[in-house]
Amino acid sequence: MGRTRADKLIEQYGKFSPMSMNEAGALAKKMFADTPASREEAEILLGACGLFEPNDRGWRHLVSQEIRRHLLDHEEAAGTLPDGAEDWLIATLATLQVPSAITLELVQSIMLGADNATQRLGRIGLRSALTCMKSAAREEAQHQASTALG
Repeated sequence: MGRTRADKLIEQYGKFSPMSMNEAGALAKKMFADTPASREEAEILLGACGLFEPNDRGWRHLVSQEIRRHLLDHEEAAGTLPDGAEDWLIATLATLQVPSAITLELVQSIMLGADNATQRLGRIGLRSALTCMKSAAREEAQHQASTALG
């Protein structure tokens, strides 16, 4: 099996990470200029989320942009999720244990762009937002405790 565009993108991103959102977007545009990611490539990108820091804004932007293109940029009806796409996304996010920050950005992007996204996907986004807020509160409390000791 040959290397996909997603594999090449991950390799290139890894060489120069972290990147700004603009740099990451330009790299993705270069790799996926002609056609959106295939289902296989989308899964590879989501699976690679563990390779980069969850707070890497460039990677989060790149993944959400390319998964959105995969799901919404098609000839049948642009701006609508194809049959089964939402189920695939929900299952894939859970199976690959995509970090909450990336899940939140991706779900927000899909919800804003898809006319037919459902509350099921919205609930995934809300859970991710709650997890991100709890994580931020824990980090702040740890920071406060460490500065009080120092």
